[in-house]
Amino acid sequence: MAPAHCSALYQQMDIKGNSRFEGNLFLWPVTRTARTFRVFVVEPKEYCPRAHGKIFNAAITALVTSEAIPVDPYVKDSPVSGAEPFDLITFPEAFLPQNELVGALQHIVSTLDSIGCVHVGLRPTDNRDQHLFGVHEIKALIQSLSSIPQIDKSDLGAFLGWINKQSDSQKFNIGCLFAIDADHKLRICLHPKIVRSKFEVNPLHEKYMAEADLLTLVTLLPTNKALKSVTLQPLICSDALHLDTDRPQSWPLEGVNTDARCFESFPPDHVDIVSLVTCTPQQVQVAKSGIRYRTWHQEFLNSFLRAASELPRHHYSAFVLSNFQTLPANALGGLSGGFIPVSLLHDTFPPFVTVSSWGKLQNSANRWSTPDDNCKREDGWSSLGYVASLEPAALNDEAPAYMLGFTVYRFPRDITRWKPAEGFVDFQLREAIDEADRMIFRKWKSNV
Repeated sequence: MAPAHCSALYQQMDIKGNSRFEGNLFLWPVTRTARTFRVFVVEPKEYCPRAHGKIFNAAITALVTSEAIPVDPYVKDSPVSGAEPFDLITFPEAFLPQNELVGALQHIVSTLDSIGCVHVGLRPTDNRDQHLFGVHEIKALIQSLSSIPQIDKSDLGAFLGWINKQSDSQKFNIGCLFAIDADHKLRICLHPKIVRSKFEVNPLHEKYMAEADLLTLVTLLPTNKALKSVTLQPLICSDALHLDTDRPQSWPLEGVNTDARCFESFPPDHVDIVSLVTCTPQQVQVAKSGIRYRTWHQEFLNSFLRAASELPRHHYSAFVLSNFQTLPANALGGLSGGFIPVSLLHDTFPPFVTVSSWGKLQNSANRWSTPDDNCKREDGWSSLGYVASLEPAALNDEAPAYMLGFTVYRFPRDITRWKPAEGFVDFQLREAIDEADRMIFRKWKSNV
C-alpha cells in the first residue's frame, strides 16, 4: 500500500490531469489614478475587413491624441483639448488583420508611453471569407510580435507553448488584448476561442474551427496601492454561451470557477470585467405598441444572469460587448454596450442608448424589460441588473462606425451595500467621418 502522502499526491496529479483547460494568467502593472473604469466599444456599420484597419487606427488615434477645438474661423490658433484617458476599448470579433495589428503596435510603442487595454478580434488577412488562423499563421504572428521593441516577450510564452502542442491542420479563432504598462513595456495577451459557434461548423476544412482549451485571465495591478486590482477575462463571442462543446461542458465562464486548478498560481478571487469581441446576429422583437426593436440574443442574456447568480468568480462581473451593426448577408447585429449586475438607478439616458433591465413590478416574476415597460423606481419597478447598448434607431446610416464611451462608476464588488450603486455613467458617442485622406471620430451630432 502506498503511503498516505503519496496517495494524496497521486490524487492531486489526477485532478490536474483531468482539468478541461490549460491556464494562462497575466499580471500587468498599470498606472491608475481613480476607482472609476472608462470603457469604449466600437461598432462598425458593416462587416468589411478591408476597412477594419482604418477604423481601428482612427478609434485609437481619437483617444490618444489631442484635437483642436474650432472656436473662431478667423483665429489662427484654436484651443486644444487633451487626449481622453481610457481603461479598455473593445472591438468586434474577427476584426483586425494581423499585419494591421503588428503595424499599429509598432507605431504605438514608438509614440506613446502608456495606453489602456485594447481588446480586438484578429483575422489572418482582409479576406472576408476566412477569419480562422492556421497553426503556422499563428506561429508567424507570434514571431512578428516578438520583434516589436519594448515588448515583454514572457507574455507570449504560455500561448506559444500551447500552440506548439496543436495539430498543424487545425484552424483557430483568436483575439488579442494589449496595453502599455506602468514600466512602459508593451504587454500582449493572445487568446483562442474555446466554444465554436454554429457559423464555424462547416463542410470546408478551412472554415471549420477547432475548439481551444486555453483559459485566459489578465489582472491589472495599479501602482497606486490605494486602488484595488482589476481582473479582465477576454472572450470571443460564443465563448460566453452554453453551447454544445466537443469536450463536455467546456465553457470559459464556468471554467474559471470549476477548473481554476489549471492556473499555475492562485487565480484572482473575482473577475471584474468580461470583455467580449463579438460578431453575432441580434433578435428583433415587436412591442405591444407596434415598435420594432432589437434585443441582445437570449443566449447572451441568459449568460449575464448565469454569471451573476451561479458563478462565484463572476457574481459581480460587468460585461463589455462590441458587435458589428450589420453582419454578413445583411443580418442585423449591433447593440454594442455592456451589462452590469446592479439595480437600474437612473430613468434618463442619452437618446443614443437603449436600456433593458432584469427586474419586475410588484407581485410579478423577473424578466427583461421592453419598450412597453415603465421602468421607473417610483412606479414600482425593481431591478437586479441591466444592459445599456447603442440604440440603432438613433444612428446615422452614413457613418462607417460608432464609438460608445461609458464609465463603470464603481465595480460592483467595490460598492458598499449601504448605498445604491450608480452602475454605468457618463455616456458619450463619437461617429466616424471618412474623409478623403483619413478617417476621424468626432462627437456625435443627432440628425433628429
